[in-house]
Amino acid sequence: MSVLPDFESAEFAPALKAIRKQLQLSRTALAAQVGLSTAAIQRYEAQDGSNIKPSREAYERLSKVLAALLADNASAATSPPPPVTPPVAVPPATTAQPAAPLAPGILLADATLEQLIARAKAMGAKKVTVEF
Repeated sequence: MSVLPDFESAEFAPALKAIRKQLQLSRTALAAQVGLSTAAIQRYEAQDGSNIKPSREAYERLSKVLAALLADNASAATSPPPPVTPPVAVPPATTAQPAAPLAPGILLADATLEQLIARAKAMGAKKVTVEF
């Protein structure tokens, strides 16, 4: 059974367009799958004086491809959605411990520059600028 009315029928053009839209395909995408030009699909769907009828071979290819796409679309709609994977907990990044931490009794004036930079980074600084 064909998904399209006979290509000689007046319902062929609107049916082709409706099925293409239902499948959310552009004319170009459908043409590529069927092996036709985009212009041919456009003229098959036209409902004015520019429309043409497909050849028997083109009609059969259109019907076959659209039937397969509709079947795939229907099976995708009836199959259960894929399981949702819970997010993986990522442990918080550990901050680098200062190589030479300031001892509790050391004054800032007595600390080395390296100790001050390491301490600032340990407290969350991303950048340390030192000016004299």
